[in-house]
Amino acid sequence: MLTFTIAWVLVAVVATTAAWQGVALVTDEVTDDRPAALAASDVQDQLAEGSAAGTTAPPPDSTAATTTTTSPPTTGTTQPAPAPVTKTYRLTGGVVTISFSPTQVTATGVRPNPGFGIKKSEAEGTGWRVEFENDSHRSRLDAWWDNGPRDDTREDPR
Repeated sequence: MLTFTIAWVLVAVVATTAAWQGVALVTDEVTDDRPAALAASDVQDQLAEGSAAGTTAPPPDSTAATTTTTSPPTTGTTQPAPAPVTKTYRLTGGVVTISFSPTQVTATGVRPNPGFGIKKSEAEGTGWRVEFENDSHRSRLDAWWDNGPRDDTREDPR
């Protein structure tokens, strides 16, 4: 009976540690880029400007019609930056959600399936590698940006 109790406590500690690591990973990714809060006076000023003009749109820029351009017009077209892409991967060992953009790849969610633990979840250069593992199986996801979202998944029975 004592052996089972000790084993249960160890499993509970490992599960709690894995859960907290997942929560910390998501919390760090979600809360780092939070925009600054608006001051009440800024909101009131914008509302007052909108009601004075009879609309909620900002007033037109009166200097736009008189501004002259000193640089020659460009003949080439510039490509807009690709929009961020979010993908969710459902592996045998768990579920991973990755947000891709040209400047960064972010793991926005990592959740192991019951019976699996997170062996490794880290940034690899400009990408991410996430591994789920139990006694009989390992699932791995590598995700990175290379002229678009790229990924490689592996499912390895042991």
